[in-house]
Amino acid sequence: MSLQEFCRKPVIKISADANITEACRLMEQKNIGCLLAENNGRLWGILTDRDIALKVAGAQRDPSTTRVEEIMTRDPVRISVNSDLHHLTVLMHAYHVRRVPIVDGLDTTLGIVTMDDLIALLSDEMSEIGKAISEEFSHGSA
Repeated sequence: MSLQEFCRKPVIKISADANITEACRLMEQKNIGCLLAENNGRLWGILTDRDIALKVAGAQRDPSTTRVEEIMTRDPVRISVNSDLHHLTVLMHAYHVRRVPIVDGLDTTLGIVTMDDLIALLSDEMSEIGKAISEEFSHGSA
């Protein structure tokens, strides 16, 4: 399966200069768990709800004065849109990440794939396999 399939939804970005309160509002508004920051059109960092919980709330930092740039993960793990699903799952497992931005050859973000996306995809695949096996058994016993 092509990773292009995961590039259909818009990627939600935030300025690295924005504060964490703004980031939280945007995450809530869009019902998402991460935001991407770019620098000159190239992927620069990723901010997750976990980053906020641990590095802001857990460290008792003021979210109105803490900037995205201060707590985001710089130079995050990413994958080329030309890679395949197997490479993606190996990458996620090796780096212990749940979200991977998909980029083109110029490091421009085209999409993002999450662990939830993969679970939904695998669930659909398993359902199709189950249907095929069930049909084989029903045709074979007739």
